This record gives sequence, C-alpha cells and structure tokens, in this order.
Amino acid sequence: MEAKELVPGDIIRVKQGQCIPADCRVAEISSISLQLEQAALTGESVSVQKTTSTMGANALTIQDQKNMIFSSTIVSVGDAVAVVVNTGMKTAIGRVHADVQEAKEEEEDTPLK
Repeated sequence: MEAKELVPGDIIRVKQGQCIPADCRVAEISSISLQLEQAALTGESVSVQKTTSTMGANALTIQDQKNMIFSSTIVSVGDAVAVVVNTGMKTAIGRVHADVQEAKEEEEDTPLK
C-alpha cells in the first residue's frame, strides 16, 4: 500500500530494505530482531533496535520511542507488523519539515536581510 493511501489504524507489514511510509507502532516482530536506520530523522549513525514493549511516559523523544517506527526511516534488519499512527505532515519527519519551513519564513522577515 502506498503512503498516500494509509490512514491511522491501518495495519502494515514492513520488511528489510523497506522505507517506512508512516509513523507506526510496532505490534509484532516476525523475525529475531527489528532494527531501523533513523539517521534521516535523528542523525543516529547506527541502526536502532525496536521492540513491541510499552515505553511509558518517559519516552518523550524519538530516540526513546523504541516501539515506534517512523516515516522515511529504513528497515535494516527484520520483519514486523505495525499499526499506522500518523501520516503525512503529522509524522515526525513531517513536523521537522514544517519547523524548517517556519524557520525559513521567520528568517525571510528579519530586517537584517
């Protein structure tokens, strides 16, 4: 299924080499482990191990959310089933893009330009 067709609540299967189409909660890991390359989103230089465990209230940053897979990250190891949580501009990468746009617009409005 294409990213533009996904809505929150959809269940998707992800596999090694796939680019994640939306922010999703990992429901089931079908392989020994699930690791994702999140460098495009977080700058982390190594693959991140994912889990199905509940993270709790302390998982405030993207790096803490080990039970989530994020749009535009790549599955480096494993296969899993996940539930779509956010799509489009509501994804983590969509919010980053919106923040960059907002900063660009603010920069253009400064009197020093």
